[in-house]
Amino acid sequence: FLYRHLAACFKLPLSRIRVIQPFIGGGFGGTKNDSLAGDFCAVLLSKITGKPVKYVESMEEELMTSRRRHSMIVYSKMGVDKDGILMAIQHRVIADGGGYTAVGPLSIYLAGFATTLPYKLPNFKYDAYRVFTNNPMGAAMRGHGITHTRFAAEIQMEMIAEELGIDPVEMRMRNAIDNPKPGEVYETINKVTLKTCGIKEAIRRVSQDPIWRDRDKVPRKEGNISWGVGLSGTSYLGGARQLGHQSCAAIVRVCEDGTVNLVTGATDCGQGSDTVLCMIAAEELGVRLENIDIKRVDTAYTPVDPGSYGSRVTILAGQATQKAAREAKKQLLEAAAKTWQVKPEDVEIKDGQVWVKSDPQKSMPFNRLARIACYSGTGAVILGTGYSSYGLEPLDLTTGIGNGGTSYSFTAQSARVVVDMETGKITVTDFTIASDCGRLLSPITAEGQIEGASVQGLGQTLYEDFIMDRGKTLNPTFLDYKMPLSTDVPNIRLIDIVTNDPDGPFGAKEAAEGGIVSPPPAVVSAIHDATGVWFTELPITPEKVVKALKEKGEP
Repeated sequence: FLYRHLAACFKLPLSRIRVIQPFIGGGFGGTKNDSLAGDFCAVLLSKITGKPVKYVESMEEELMTSRRRHSMIVYSKMGVDKDGILMAIQHRVIADGGGYTAVGPLSIYLAGFATTLPYKLPNFKYDAYRVFTNNPMGAAMRGHGITHTRFAAEIQMEMIAEELGIDPVEMRMRNAIDNPKPGEVYETINKVTLKTCGIKEAIRRVSQDPIWRDRDKVPRKEGNISWGVGLSGTSYLGGARQLGHQSCAAIVRVCEDGTVNLVTGATDCGQGSDTVLCMIAAEELGVRLENIDIKRVDTAYTPVDPGSYGSRVTILAGQATQKAAREAKKQLLEAAAKTWQVKPEDVEIKDGQVWVKSDPQKSMPFNRLARIACYSGTGAVILGTGYSSYGLEPLDLTTGIGNGGTSYSFTAQSARVVVDMETGKITVTDFTIASDCGRLLSPITAEGQIEGASVQGLGQTLYEDFIMDRGKTLNPTFLDYKMPLSTDVPNIRLIDIVTNDPDGPFGAKEAAEGGIVSPPPAVVSAIHDATGVWFTELPITPEKVVKALKEKGEP
């Protein structure tokens, strides 16, 4: 977004704008939404003074003025038959958009679009109102839009299961979408298409984990302390899009010493996508990972990219990298085939070695082949380019019909909590999370993403809350704006559900955002299990717990 916005603001051609990306530790909210005031202020002041300008906000300024997740009121109505089979869902959403539009229409779209996942649903209705207020602007944050309505639907499903006397696992298994067979596609009522869906397997695996399986074998109450266990089943989209330009591009250049330059406009903002893209390039080329050098994003040299949002980088930039690496490899295979007088398809490249399949004695290291290809007399540059816009459909923000992403991840989660019935303090001790992220390309990176997202989900369930007074933020410091500390993080056990999506690079799907959607309903369900009270407003503070227990008549 930024370099296009700067060009428009200062009435300059794009060739006169250069944005160089530094290393970024994280970009979960305001830093990911369009362009910020600081971007323009720094450029304007530099233009006026003729000097370099650095713009830095204090934490107070950041918390008071930056864009934040939409606050929403969700009215939910759910219809089931006597066996607990879902027949219809109706959601009415009122969202606080602040004073400006920003990406608000997309936020509202996503909150409704995701209603039809991860359960089979023959009928649904969705009405939404995004209200302009004097509060800071509502925009995108991790789990964009989907966290709100998925929370409401999950809690209501739990309430219905309790009313009907149906086990929560059984309730979900009766309604969960089946994993399509290879070559088949499942289509929801709003024409979201799934080629893989691991929600049933995820629910099954979580239900077999000791947290859920042995929930009735451990003490439930001792003095003022009460224990509870809860469950949730959720989904998220990968390869999300907005309106306008959406495709990703990549360039792979093989140097004459066998090292490889990977150039892409896709930004690593802390999620580890640079590592994953390098792994994809290395696997396709048949070289070692340490031979791949990815260049920092620089709009003067790297391909234009819409941005890192909506869990799109691994899927779309990954596909572009695959195509670029395959094109470069094709040139190398032709050079090797010419050297050995064989057909290109008879040449294999793997682990930095090159050989003839039918005559393995004919072999050479990859760096020698690179030198031959580059110095063959033609002066050839071994360069591959790749583009990906797979599955990118125009968004229908009015009806919500069609795919909001290229593929979809699924998560089931259990949570165990301890509630002090006297003080209202809630401690989350354990999470078990089963995630269908397709095929994990970098398991350690995916693990960090899922665990981090789950802790953020814990934060919005129990801690994080802006206190507002006529548009003014009253708690703009970390002294008053509570977030989970390391001591608040529960024991987390991860379970990988591998579905090998046919449209992702090597079968991958998103792993960065889905993990934030499942903790709120799982934790709230566990709190209900411990206290007998349903909480429908987040965050759930000790004060709210004590008040609810008094209203319930607890001593």
